[in-house]
Amino acid sequence: MAEDEEPGESAPPRKTDVLFGPGTDWRTEASVNYGPSEVAYQSGFRRAAFHLARHVCETGRGQDFLIYPIVYLYRHHIELALKSIIDIACCLLERELTARELKTLGRHDLAALWQLARPLLNPVAALDDSPGLPADDLDDIDSYIRQLHAHDPDGQRFRYATTAKRGPSLRPDLQHINILDFANALERLADYLDAIETWFDHVAEQAAEMRAEEASGLW
Repeated sequence: MAEDEEPGESAPPRKTDVLFGPGTDWRTEASVNYGPSEVAYQSGFRRAAFHLARHVCETGRGQDFLIYPIVYLYRHHIELALKSIIDIACCLLERELTARELKTLGRHDLAALWQLARPLLNPVAALDDSPGLPADDLDDIDSYIRQLHAHDPDGQRFRYATTAKRGPSLRPDLQHINILDFANALERLADYLDAIETWFDHVAEQAAEMRAEEASGLW
């Protein structure tokens, strides 16, 4: 596959082709099923979105086709980040999720996920003797989540052209999306959420170290 090759220029499939497994060029060989796979999934979707957006911005080509995977991939990264933050926060706060909240974690509703995540943030910050996240920052995230939810409430609108009821996936008033502006905005949101996740991971590591020291009798 050449870098400038367009889809549709490949040879036909052959039954001897191996789809999953090591190949002939180690530089293109990916390792899977190792380490913290959640991190690889979460980072992978963001990286793919970033590279697609950069391709459009650098070449001015493919925007009418690549916009769908770009929005889908960025949105999915945000979904995974929110779910990870919720998991870590609940663990730190020793808070058990209700049956309804567990259903929310199993779905793709960004608004519901953010509604679950936001009240957990400052209580976790308090564990680290931090004054918490600025209210203005959280309101700004609210705005991003509302906009994403308005155009893609279920994570499927940029994945399929039609809904399960065979209607159009996208709202008729949505006619244009500037990929440069969208990608820059989603990178800001991803950076902020990833920083929260890294912070909470650090708090969790400190808590684990303290428990280990207490168990060893050093405290």
